[in-house]
Parts: sequence; structure tokens; C-alpha cells
Amino acid sequence: MNRIFKIDKSQLEDFYQSKFNYYRYVSFYSAVLSVLMETLYFVTDCQIFGRFATETLIPRFSVLIPMLLLIIFNKRIHSYKLGTFLYYLFPHFAMWATIWAIWYLPNRDFAREGFIIMHFAFLAVGFAMPLKHHIIAHGFIFLNIIISNLWIHYETFDMMLSLAAPLYIGCILMLAINQVSYADHYLVLKQKEKDSVTDQLTGVFNRNILSEIIDDENTVTSHVSGVVVLMIDLDKFKNVNDTFGHEAGDKMLRFLSDQIKKSVRSSDYVIRWGGEEFVVFLMDASVEFGLTKAEEIRKTVESSDTGVCPITVSIGVSEYCGEDYHDTIKKVDRALYYAKGHGRNRVVLESDI
Repeated sequence: MNRIFKIDKSQLEDFYQSKFNYYRYVSFYSAVLSVLMETLYFVTDCQIFGRFATETLIPRFSVLIPMLLLIIFNKRIHSYKLGTFLYYLFPHFAMWATIWAIWYLPNRDFAREGFIIMHFAFLAVGFAMPLKHHIIAHGFIFLNIIISNLWIHYETFDMMLSLAAPLYIGCILMLAINQVSYADHYLVLKQKEKDSVTDQLTGVFNRNILSEIIDDENTVTSHVSGVVVLMIDLDKFKNVNDTFGHEAGDKMLRFLSDQIKKSVRSSDYVIRWGGEEFVVFLMDASVEFGLTKAEEIRKTVESSDTGVCPITVSIGVSEYCGEDYHDTIKKVDRALYYAKGHGRNRVVLESDI
């Protein structure tokens, strides 16, 4: 049961939203079915009266109006918080309609069975919801019984509560097991998502991360005041591989990626572009900031002891101006090519060429 606590507190909102997205149609159809099944109790009303139960016709079928509204607006429900509020209303609507109908019944003894069935409606709705919310929403079933007893005066009031308690506890335990099970699924899913956008050698992003940065029109999606792109290349990398071996080359790439990550912010994107090239998207940054960071990376790499051999980097810098990002990549690549062709171990701003 403690496995849910493997999920970081910072991930809880995303976890609850993911769980809602996964189970939402289970909860939605359960909410709808709880309303439809409520209308079928009109048949038992007729059996109790021994005739067509005109008294309970409106109470039983009144729940169809909110049900139709839910069906109409369900596609607009995206937040688990709104879904929690609305979906739980429907078993409550069904219960309130039942209480309304019971008021007219000459024999109210069957209310006990009806309220027991309501627990299963809450259970089914609860699959998509955070357990902590379910405990409260489901718990209101006791409040419904207690308040309605003030004017209905159930003959088996004590029995209603004593039968409801273990059902309530059982539903909570079942949903707790479900939530823990989904937590495992969620963690596996997130790990797969991370692996799909992560370069296995260096631990930085691979090009798949571009789907989070670039929209369908090939422009940067982030709403920031400015974006600066760096392209970083390890100088004479082939010599490192040829002289010290590919394992040493891999070590140099990991070392370089670590230095880049240390120099930039968590909001920036470090991408292994291919081979010994890295691209960095500095978000909400000015050209001056980009040049400062590029020079910081260059100096750090130049002065570091790699444990294998001295290395240097050449860096191209370009400002992103809202165009197709491919154009910016071409510009920063041109700046990098200029840096490598003019002595290496230097930073070049594309607009200065």
C-alpha cells in the first residue's frame, strides 16, 4: 500500500489527472448508469403500491435532467477536480431522488436495500478519483441517511447504518488497492516517457523532446520573452576516440553533458543532437545571457581535468525570433562551423559573422 508514496509530492497532481484520464469513462458511465437504474426503481414502487405509482413518477425520473446535462458537457470535463465534483453528484442525485420517492411509499422497509446498492455506484464512480476525495464524497451517504431520517423515520434506521459501515470501508479498501495498482502503472508510464526523450549515454534529452518544445507549425511553443539556441561541439573528438578508445570518448561526452547541465537552468533544454554535438534551448533568455552561458561552458570545459585528456569546445549562438526552428538551427550551425574554422575553442554569435 505504501507504493503510492513512491510518487513525488510534486507529481501528485499529474498522477491524479493521469488516473482520471485513464478511468474517466468507467466513472462517467457508472454515474450515468446509477441515474438510469434509479428510474427502474419506479417498477418496485408500483409493486409496493399495487398500482401505477403516480406519486413517485416525478421523483424517480427527475434525475434524467442532470444526467442529460452530464452527457452533453462530459467532453468539456478535462480536470480531475471538476470531474470529481460532477461525477460524484450523480449517485447523490440518485440517492436524493430515492429519498424523495420513499416519502410517498406506504412501505419504507425496502429503503435499506436501495441504500446498500448505492454503495456500488459510489465504488464504480470512485475508480477515476483520488482516494482522499472518494472518502469524503462517499461518506456523505451516511449524512443523507441521517438527515432524511429526521422526517422519514426509517423503521430500520440503525440497521441501515450498521450495514452501510462495512460496505463503506470495503469500497475504500478496494479503491485504495486500485490506486496503488495504478501508481505502479503510472510510474512505469513516466519512466517510459522519460526513456523515450532521454539519451541513454549522457542522460540529457534526445531529439524526441522537441515534441514538447516545438508545435505543429515548427515554432517554439513556450510563452517566454525570448529563446536563445546554443550548438556545442567537442573539438577534435575523433582524435580522442582514435587515441584513447571509444570508452574514453563516451566518458568525454558524459563529462561535457554534465558541464552543460550544471551551467544552465532547470527550465532550459539540453539535447544531444548527434555524435559529439549538443543543442541547448535557453528559455526566457536574452542574447547577452546566451553568450554569457556559452562562454561559461567553454571556460569550464577548457580548465577542467577530465581524467583522460584536455578537451575544448566550440559554440555557436543564435537568437530564436519566432521563425521555423529549423532556420534557427541552420543559423546556429553556421556560427558553430565558423567557430571551428577559426581556431576552435571559441564562442561565435551568428549575427556577428
